[in-house]
Amino acid sequence: LSDRASPIMAGRGRAATLPAWMTAPAPPPPRRWTEHRAPDGRPYWNDGTRSTYAKPEELMTPMERADASTRWRENRAPDGRVYYYHQDTRETRWSLPDDLRLAREAAALAQSAIAAAAAARSSSPAPPPPPAAAAAAAASTGPSTGSPGAGTSAQPPRVPRPRDPNAPPRVYADKEEAKAAFKELLEDFEIHAGAKWDETAKQIAADERFGALKTIGEKKQCFNEYQTKRVKHEREAKRLADKANRANFTAMLDERWREFGVEDPSTARHRPRLADHVDAIAAAGDPRWSAVKDPRDREDLFRSFCDALRIRIRDEKKRQRDRAKAEVKATLRAMGVDSAVDWTWRRVRDELKDREIKDREIKDDDRDRSGGDKDGGAIDDRSIQLEAYEEYAIELDRAEAQAKSEAKAARLREERKRRDAFVLSLKLRRERGELKLRMPWRTFKASVIGHDDQTLADASRNLSGSRPRELYDDEQEEMEAFAAEDRAAVEEAVEKVGFVIVANERTRDELMAAVRGKASLPSRVDSKEEEEEGEEQEEERLRVACGDAVVAAKERARRAARRKERALDDFYHLLRSRRKDVPITPTTAWADIERSLAGERAWIKCVGGSSGGGGGGVEGDGPDHPSGTRGRTSKPKETYRADAEAVFEAYVQKLKRREAEAREAMEDGEAMDEGVYDAQDDEDVAVELRRRRERDDLSDELDGRGEKRDRR
Repeated sequence: LSDRASPIMAGRGRAATLPAWMTAPAPPPPRRWTEHRAPDGRPYWNDGTRSTYAKPEELMTPMERADASTRWRENRAPDGRVYYYHQDTRETRWSLPDDLRLAREAAALAQSAIAAAAAARSSSPAPPPPPAAAAAAAASTGPSTGSPGAGTSAQPPRVPRPRDPNAPPRVYADKEEAKAAFKELLEDFEIHAGAKWDETAKQIAADERFGALKTIGEKKQCFNEYQTKRVKHEREAKRLADKANRANFTAMLDERWREFGVEDPSTARHRPRLADHVDAIAAAGDPRWSAVKDPRDREDLFRSFCDALRIRIRDEKKRQRDRAKAEVKATLRAMGVDSAVDWTWRRVRDELKDREIKDREIKDDDRDRSGGDKDGGAIDDRSIQLEAYEEYAIELDRAEAQAKSEAKAARLREERKRRDAFVLSLKLRRERGELKLRMPWRTFKASVIGHDDQTLADASRNLSGSRPRELYDDEQEEMEAFAAEDRAAVEEAVEKVGFVIVANERTRDELMAAVRGKASLPSRVDSKEEEEEGEEQEEERLRVACGDAVVAAKERARRAARRKERALDDFYHLLRSRRKDVPITPTTAWADIERSLAGERAWIKCVGGSSGGGGGGVEGDGPDHPSGTRGRTSKPKETYRADAEAVFEAYVQKLKRREAEAREAMEDGEAMDEGVYDAQDDEDVAVELRRRRERDDLSDELDGRGEKRDRR
């Protein structure tokens, strides 16, 4: 006998050979792979007998099976880019190999075909299930899986999607697609968030999508995720429903608040309460009232509605009042009211009354007004008219102030243009030589400004800002500054040539002859034409500068004489005031008073310090000196020792004369009174007057400098 055959009838003839499919061993049961993680984090799979790092074919997706059918493997480089590696040839490349591309395209086509077949089956009507299957399905649904408050009401039976035995099993691309199909199944059966898994599993077990997830653990996990999402969905649906009910409740109050007897909140003395109107609202039978169950929510909605209604009615009344005031303002404009001073409220009120009377005579539609209504309306109209008049008066004042401000700004701009034009005219005349240095204003006004020049007349019409005379003085000050620079250049040239300007002896012509060609006057020309004209004016500038230098020398001499006189007067006053302290008698010598008065200020100014008879300090060595230089050595201060000695001798002689005169008038044996030495004569009075005048002049000079600085 063949080893593939088995005797079935021993001792009954020859043995028969059975087919191979009857004698083949039974196929092994399918493996149940489980996924795990190695200590290094890599995934591996185990079926109870062995473990592998390669994903089993039973768990692969169609695309993974397509990749496994070739020898190419997809990997990722350290920089994140994908590359492909051939296991046999060890070739690597960045682009997708053709073998792998063709395998993936074939898998994609297969998936598309399966999806199209499934869509065709779902669109075609399915054959009705047999009565036994329908009864089993109805029995398997059991009680409703709705919310706990649903009681024992049964959910309408769902007809599951029957699985076509001839169709291939539905293949899902990945686990996420399978979970999506399972959740879709739960949504189709409208499984609520409070449903139990056991009841739900019986209800949906007949549907083909129930097998999308393989294990019961995966199904329960997906069911829990669906319930979590369903809870949020139901909570949001409840919130939206409550929001819609509250909005409908507010809309009901807005539509029928007068019907419910709610008093106008804008005029009511007390805030309306819902308890006073519950019966009227409930009797209306509006379903929007019963949709809100909680009494506290009703009270809150009613209170909020009354607050909003009060604001809305108040705004509407304000808009109506504003429209009425706008009409009154339009009437005032038509009446020609343009000033609150000329048009007082009494006059405006009388005019409005006359207009109302005329309107009543013309219009016949106002006869239905009663006496009381007329009085009340008149009072209301009068209050609106008065308020509109006050606002209109404020608008008139504001417009008038704005007009005055704009007119003032325009006037100031125009005056500035006139002043600039006059200043430009002065500069042009100075360049042409028509405006001379130190020319009097009257002379300039009479000889230069003619009737054809309107700049002076225009500037004289200005009501603010600098007057033409002040602008002329400013121009003269600028010319004086230039003249001072020319005089300084001439004085510098005088020092170089060794020419001495003696006051009241040297003339301007002598000085011009000495510095001509040696004095370098500052240049003030910008072009060749001006340079040619400047050569013609160079002589005139030199003449003026030399004249100023001579005048300055005279002024310095005058100031030196005045300074000497003041120093000698102070010295004489020192002698008289300290006569008793020193003392000074007709027999006192110069050396005696020098020891006692050498530290006095008047002595130092007139005679000098103890360091020598020639001098005191150095000019210009202080930080606050007017010259603005510091540390520059200058000539020592001038002293008057010889003149001081002469004053002392004259004073001693005066004392001698007074003593002699006193002794002649005395009788024999009478003592002489020393008061005769302090008697005041005409010379003493003159000295005191000169000293007082010097102090007053110095004070006036300082005040004048301050006023000039403030003006600048």
